[in-house]
Amino acid sequence: MNVLIMMTGRSVWGGFNSVWAMIRKYEFIPETVYILTTQDEREEASILKKMLEVLIRGYGLIPEILIEIIKGDEIKEISEKVRKIATGHKERGDKIALEVTPGHKIVVLGSVFAGWSKEIFDYIFYLYVESLFNAKRPYLLIPISTQHLHEIISEAR
Repeated sequence: MNVLIMMTGRSVWGGFNSVWAMIRKYEFIPETVYILTTQDEREEASILKKMLEVLIRGYGLIPEILIEIIKGDEIKEISEKVRKIATGHKERGDKIALEVTPGHKIVVLGSVFAGWSKEIFDYIFYLYVESLFNAKRPYLLIPISTQHLHEIISEAR
């Protein structure tokens, strides 16, 4: 099973488009998605959840999407939560991806630290968009030449 751990942040579109890019470029279609969000961003997480349900259903799967409330400035708590989610799935033989595009820096760092040294993640994705002009649009309505999906693990090795 493919499992995705992601987070909310400055843009719902950033999270949605990065997942769409990940599916198209790497054919990683998540069956289970964990959206990490703070109490203040729970509404954005709910919107993102609905958008991802439509996207993933379009690829023939019915995803399980879970919203996990975190404290946005507690790096240790974030790291422990991500490690617990990821290791539980890894022990079952699942493929684990971490998507960091929309996340706040402290949440991204806590998430990455959770699995980097233990090689829990199979992928860490980040969608770089050259310009924020028109960035609040669906992935295919932004010029592809200005969007660059990075898979951090393979690029760092």
